[in-house]
Amino acid sequence: MKNLKIFLYILSIITFKQVHFGNETVGKKWISSSTEELMEASSRNDPYAQACLALMYVHGEKGNKIDHEKAFKLALLSSESDHWLGHFALGYLYRTGPIGPDIQKVRNYYLKSFQDQDGKMVKLAARKDPIASYALGEIFTADELRPFVLPDLKLAYRHYEISTEQGFVPSSIQMALFKIYSLIDSDNSQINEIKEGIEILKSAVAQNSPAAHHYIGRAYSEGLGVEKDMEMAFVHFQEAANRGFGESQLIMADFYGQGLIAAPKIDMAIRYAKLALKSDYKRAQKKLSEYENKRDALPENIDSHLQSVLPPVPEVGPPLPSPPLPEGAIIKNPVSESSHDGFDSKLLPSGFSYNSKTTIGTQITESNPVKEDNSPPDNITILPSGPNMAREKAKSYYWGRGRDKDYDRAYNLFLESASDGDAESFRYLGLMHLTGKGVKKDLNISMEWFEKAASGGDGMALKYLERLRDIMAK
Repeated sequence: MKNLKIFLYILSIITFKQVHFGNETVGKKWISSSTEELMEASSRNDPYAQACLALMYVHGEKGNKIDHEKAFKLALLSSESDHWLGHFALGYLYRTGPIGPDIQKVRNYYLKSFQDQDGKMVKLAARKDPIASYALGEIFTADELRPFVLPDLKLAYRHYEISTEQGFVPSSIQMALFKIYSLIDSDNSQINEIKEGIEILKSAVAQNSPAAHHYIGRAYSEGLGVEKDMEMAFVHFQEAANRGFGESQLIMADFYGQGLIAAPKIDMAIRYAKLALKSDYKRAQKKLSEYENKRDALPENIDSHLQSVLPPVPEVGPPLPSPPLPEGAIIKNPVSESSHDGFDSKLLPSGFSYNSKTTIGTQITESNPVKEDNSPPDNITILPSGPNMAREKAKSYYWGRGRDKDYDRAYNLFLESASDGDAESFRYLGLMHLTGKGVKKDLNISMEWFEKAASGGDGMALKYLERLRDIMAK
């Protein structure tokens, strides 16, 4: 009888621990696991592992490159199993490109995870689960959930702090940014807070986090908490860019294109702008066009092609110098300036701004439901619509951007766009006749197209014309 009582007592303790602490370390288990272990569990349709793996690809953790497409597929699998973390991961992905932005879906999936019928996320966070705590931190910094959940930075910080103590790197980056940019009041001095934030970022850099490299790069470029050092900023931005961090890819394009630490290298600027197309097509395309135009505008490029279409001219003058860089050129923050948040959310890796498709405060009701659409997003590689579509498609064939180069197709598409009076297409047609790409070299036809482009307001074509006329007059 005595032995039976001892057995029942031990059994009751074990049962109590299983009930109260059974899932306490599940998040800790997965963040301590290897990529291979996560993939193996994911292949067994473990929804928690699938969502963890999705977040790993989103953040580029465990030595992996950032991959939003893989992350989306895994998050979708987890969400279809009605797992709270799968819902959260989908909401996170819909906050920005290339999957979003889509405020309605962010709100829908975040609320699904937060208002889970069994309260799994909240219960796990209460047990200091690092991933659940991180998710709650993100939700309490998300302005998209108004009026259902109001932003609470102090509560968010506390959850990030708990998650950081358990070793979750994305939370440590958020915590560092709270300190560096003084997002909440602290008894500590601002200088000390910044120093602490920088040290936390450096620890995350040691774990090769792309976001940590990006934000320590910003610190060096701004001289915030460290001595300003553009070369060190370059090193960290480059590492983040090479790991798939879109903002750093755009910044690297400017480092090379503007020659911020050395002579400009337009080819490298174009390379990084192309890399950024996958994460932010619109902004990357604008930057790509800017640097492609700079490359075309280099006088030596024009002169080299002129030699084959112009008769020999004695003592041709030297090529025009490249235009000087503006004084005091600095890196422009690529994050959108607009924000609906009551705090400076652009400072956070997960804080995004929107060109709102709907008012953030719109309530979800039976008459105004949130429509679920789990189809994979199509804005990762889509070309812009509208009157410039033919020209942009032509440029993609001309430069081999996302497809094989095809000058014949490019020429025909530029002609199509030119028929609508597009000045940039006129310029490209002139350039193709000048260089003999896809058509026979013909200086007279080239100049006709350049004249049309210049008349249409294309400044680059005007420069071409001036250079051509200058050489022909000698």
